[in-house]
Amino acid sequence: MKINTRVRYAVRMMADIASHASRGPVPLREVAERQGISRLYLSQLAAPLRNAGLLRSVWGNKGGYLTTRPPKEITLLEIIEAVDGPVSVLDCVIDPALCDRSESCPALEVWRDINAAIVRILERHTLEDLVRPSADAGAPAPSVCIQPKIVGA
Repeated sequence: MKINTRVRYAVRMMADIASHASRGPVPLREVAERQGISRLYLSQLAAPLRNAGLLRSVWGNKGGYLTTRPPKEITLLEIIEAVDGPVSVLDCVIDPALCDRSESCPALEVWRDINAAIVRILERHTLEDLVRPSADAGAPAPSVCIQPKIVGA
């Protein structure tokens, strides 16, 4: 399973909003500046996050976005599924009818186990895990960097 840009940016956006919401609604332009993501792209991500009930918008001069629940109640699985649909290592794991070999596939149970493990991990980790201060020496909350590392560059 590969985490795509849409998912990475949605997680970064939600973490940024959650970590700055104590001052009130967070404008997308501020998120865009801090995260280095275009405001237009963030607005496209905000729609499915709102539809999934994870974000709410506040209109007006001091408007912006807030999470609908505390960060400890929003799982990474919810964010991913809001912007990218069900987590699935293979389509046949979600719908065996999509593969004509599902009934005789010797690896189907392995793929299902892998998928279930990924879902459990994503359900276990919350937005709070990404934004809370480190327990080490009272360090400030780490910046959320969910981008691939470039090796040998």
